[in-house]
Amino acid sequence: MSINITINEKNYEAKPGQTVLDACRENGIIIPNLCHDPRLNPFGSCMICRVEIEGERGMPLSCSTQVREGMVIKTESDVIKKSRKTCLELLASQHYGDCTAPCVLECPANTDVQGYINHIANGRYDEALKLIKETNPLPVICGRICTRPCESVCRRSIFEGNIGIAYLKRFVADIDLEKANSYLPEKKAATGKKAAIIGAGPAGLSAAWFLAQEGHSVIIYERQECPGGMLRYGIPQYRMPNEILDAEIDIIKSLGVEIIYNTEFGKDINLKSLKEDGFNSVLIAVGSQKGLPLNIDGEKDSPNVLIGVDFLGSVTRGRQPDLNGKKIAVVGGGNTAFDCVRTAVRLGAKEVSIIYRRTVDEMPADKLEIDEAQLEGVMFLELTNPVSVSQQGSALDLKLIKMKLGESDASGRRSPHPVAGSEYSIKLDYVISAVGQTQDLSFINDDCNLSTNRNRITINSGSAMTNIDGVFAAGEGVTGPHTAIMAITGGKKAAAAMDKYMKGENIVTEENLYNHVKAKNNKDIDPKTFYNIEKIEKNHMPMLTKEQRQNNFKEVELGFSEEQAKNEAARCLSCGCADAGECKLRRYAAAYGADQFAYSSAKAGFVHPVDESHKYIIHDKNKCILCARCVRICIETGNGVFGFTGRGFDTAVEPPFSLPLGEEKNCTSCGLCVSACPAGALTPRKDLQLPSTAYTDRAHLDFGGEYTSVADAAAQVKKTR
Repeated sequence: MSINITINEKNYEAKPGQTVLDACRENGIIIPNLCHDPRLNPFGSCMICRVEIEGERGMPLSCSTQVREGMVIKTESDVIKKSRKTCLELLASQHYGDCTAPCVLECPANTDVQGYINHIANGRYDEALKLIKETNPLPVICGRICTRPCESVCRRSIFEGNIGIAYLKRFVADIDLEKANSYLPEKKAATGKKAAIIGAGPAGLSAAWFLAQEGHSVIIYERQECPGGMLRYGIPQYRMPNEILDAEIDIIKSLGVEIIYNTEFGKDINLKSLKEDGFNSVLIAVGSQKGLPLNIDGEKDSPNVLIGVDFLGSVTRGRQPDLNGKKIAVVGGGNTAFDCVRTAVRLGAKEVSIIYRRTVDEMPADKLEIDEAQLEGVMFLELTNPVSVSQQGSALDLKLIKMKLGESDASGRRSPHPVAGSEYSIKLDYVISAVGQTQDLSFINDDCNLSTNRNRITINSGSAMTNIDGVFAAGEGVTGPHTAIMAITGGKKAAAAMDKYMKGENIVTEENLYNHVKAKNNKDIDPKTFYNIEKIEKNHMPMLTKEQRQNNFKEVELGFSEEQAKNEAARCLSCGCADAGECKLRRYAAAYGADQFAYSSAKAGFVHPVDESHKYIIHDKNKCILCARCVRICIETGNGVFGFTGRGFDTAVEPPFSLPLGEEKNCTSCGLCVSACPAGALTPRKDLQLPSTAYTDRAHLDFGGEYTSVADAAAQVKKTR
């Protein structure tokens, strides 16, 4: 016998006694729910499974409403969506945790920082390296020169020093580099497709790494005599030694990538010639290698006024000016400016200054670079700006003016304004401009009519393709001057799109996942939240002394020892949720556009320490949404380990008398509570597997999984005893 019902204007059959939720699911129509479990009776606490039923007031809960003959059901409408979104936002306001660790979210490449640090802490260095290279093929380089945005949001910095994430990346990457056979990912069978890449900088090298893995033939065309782009010609060797740069690039070449040097796009080769040579796609991956002048009076007539990136490139090539015993000033406050002043110190300049129109606090350069420059004797002329320059024989007369800070500008920093009548002059031998860089896009012409905006190549953000079919772009040619990790990310995304294009497949835009966070910013988290976390002293990078750095370009940072690396990795708080991939709250919050901050929360006032006392299960009450699935399923087994305690915002699900889960004598480690939890409040330990077979993937259970009742699951548990 069956019942005839209508769901979303289509006719279906249902079984007598079925709930609307079950009838819909059986017919392939999924209604969101968080408190429902197919092994348990309806509870109706999450309120998000509401539907509209013709002839009934309001929106009944589908999990507890039984079908009847002729019932007309609507599972989606604007009213239903609005109601579900509201319910999800209320639940999210009381859910306290990070879906993804802040360091992972802040990394442009979304490298699994939490994952590889966990591997390092446990001595699994090869696994750490493999995980890093899933998103970043240049960890040796990034471990040395990355601007470390991940470290700026590290939760540990709330109550003590942040984790040395870049140093840990370098540690495992250096170990791999020293092996006779460095790690290479599995390479797929040859596709017969060819990809040309213009530029052997971080974007081009990264794209080549990922394209080669897919079985494509890859050739990089580089206009310089060596690979690396600004990694080689814009970063001094005391930060990034050339032999180490070459060694990491050689790993990429080991995948079959070919690099052809001294070949300039637009002169030696062009789009037409590449097409004639059988290339199926092209990636333009040029960098911002053109430095900007100061644009002050007298600059063009003064040969001793140099451009920062040109100066650094000349040092790499061994063609630098003689700075020994000279007075040098560098204008700018970014990392390039500090690379210039620290390079000048090593070239024997007797007096090196950095001129900046704001204060040191507003400098965009990495703080470590600023500190190291001060250690090496660089002088700082803050709130100062050049006005004009004149060449007087072999020397320069640089006219400066004092500045004062006004209101904040578009950068978020206070804007500098000249102080009338404050001009003065200083005598120098060389002035170096490090006020910015741009791209040389002179190859764009009638034969290569790429669309641009503000001297940047325009691309489709979802596919990285330009306005020319089959021609893609990535790196600083697209973004303007940026970081190496941004270029690496751009190269990876472009490679994924090029792979699809050459295979004749649709280029799919990456899905934007909902990410719950403990707070919008670290400053919004009370340090008292970490009262139970042991304080561990930060491990500092061993470095050459000031005296050891004089008159040479030896690498300053010496690298972590194994003991330092493991100790530093052990400081990680593992902020990201182990259950993020299966979390139903996250899934539905994304689907309905929920905002976790739509309603104020009192949860932060009741932060619980994470209970790791149980041998197999981690219990984080902060993530609990009070759905009672664990409570009900544990009662069904006859154990009754969990119950509700407290009242109001202080309500929690925990063992009687607030005992740690590991001290609860009735717990049989069956894992049913873990399988029932929809929001990551109960998760299995990564290092130990639950002893029973009862722990089942929740995604499987949500669609009518293997166990139709708790009794069946309990029977399975008994078989393991």
